[in-house]
Amino acid sequence: MKKRLFYVCLLFCTHVYLTGGSGQDLEKGKVLPKVICQDNPQNSYALFLPSTYTPEAEWPILFALDPGARGQIPVELFRRAAEEYNYILVGSNDSRNGPWQDVIQSLIVLWNDTNERFSIDPKRIYVTGFSGGSRAASLFARVTMFPVAGIIGCGAGLAKSLIKPDQISPAYYLGIVGITDFNFREMMMLRDQFEQHEVSHRFIIHSGGHDWPTQDVCQKAIEWMEIIAIRNNIRVMDENLIDTIFEKEQEIAISMESAGKLSEALSNYKILAQTFETWKDTDLIRAKVQTIQQSEEYLNDTDNEKRIQQLEIQYLRKFGQVFSQIEKNPPPAQIANLGLDELKVLVADRQSGRAHFMAIRLLQGLEIDAGSKGWELFQKSEFFKAVIFFEIAASGGHKASPEKKNIYYNLACAYARTQNKRKALENLRLAVEHGFDDIEHIKQDKNLVSIRDCEEFQKILKRPK
Repeated sequence: MKKRLFYVCLLFCTHVYLTGGSGQDLEKGKVLPKVICQDNPQNSYALFLPSTYTPEAEWPILFALDPGARGQIPVELFRRAAEEYNYILVGSNDSRNGPWQDVIQSLIVLWNDTNERFSIDPKRIYVTGFSGGSRAASLFARVTMFPVAGIIGCGAGLAKSLIKPDQISPAYYLGIVGITDFNFREMMMLRDQFEQHEVSHRFIIHSGGHDWPTQDVCQKAIEWMEIIAIRNNIRVMDENLIDTIFEKEQEIAISMESAGKLSEALSNYKILAQTFETWKDTDLIRAKVQTIQQSEEYLNDTDNEKRIQQLEIQYLRKFGQVFSQIEKNPPPAQIANLGLDELKVLVADRQSGRAHFMAIRLLQGLEIDAGSKGWELFQKSEFFKAVIFFEIAASGGHKASPEKKNIYYNLACAYARTQNKRKALENLRLAVEHGFDDIEHIKQDKNLVSIRDCEEFQKILKRPK
């Protein structure tokens, strides 16, 4: 795969260079959902040009990669910050979760078109992505063969097997992850790896799950990249901005400390001391770091964090072992071995702190992984194994998960294929109750042939309005 990636990059990157086009034909100060690539009309991207944009100057640019090729979503989220700090925003409508060769080609087309149209500051090229888009973002510099100043990775880490943590430099890496994101543990492990390899980085944990961060978090990300750009001498000095961000970050650290979130507060204090020491007197902040590190409350908090981390890793290993056993010899009892009841108790107990969030992300990750494995086996006509994985997926996640309707529907199809009509009808009813309303698809789906003549089947079809 590594050799293949290199040759694909070489093929597409031979004539890549910065040309500084005008972009004058495109409206400024407004999100444009679909800009057609000039040399590749089948490709497009969402675009935001700051209202002050002119081709006479060079501008920072942020490329955004969504796992579903929904370029407009990240452009809208970063729009406010882009207007304030004069960034060009480009959201690919082609890069998505899929074969790496397709992703790479879409990135090259995107890079070529934007460099032909716009006047870009070659020292201030940034890339962001969410989930699979975050993994693609980690490859952006290698694909374009042009260095990026910063990577904003949201909800997932690097492109596994294609790039290593120590290969991110000289780019600054800003990781963003939700506390209930099923990729949370992966992002924390990446943070540890960056520290080990001395890669410049910062990680922000927000209150959400597996999704693009909010507009406020996106604003924070851009502001932080501005500070790093000043520190690295690739942006003009702005003392007012330095004062503003320093005060804002200090207030956040103080509020975390007051709320008893000592690990998070300590991390913020350390970042402040390291980043602002050139411009500010950080002696008091460094003293604060020492005080927290020596406190009994922090030591207890750290012990609890380590305990949760070890428990989460144990669960993930258990899931992997059970998945492997099911594929080899699928006894239904394996579902009980996953420990889902204990996790659901923790989900219900909001007072359990880190354990509560751990349980949420474990169940959500299990829902997605088991659902994907079930679908893979279903396509191979291994229906009995698919049933077990779909049952696990149905037991995971949140009861109001938007994926439940599809999981129940797939489960109905798998049971119908195994001639278990009662279970097939039961899960078809659950699919409809959870929002699966494509009646024409249900009527024509060949996987449901064995139950189509059942009276209950016709009753279920009449449920949706």
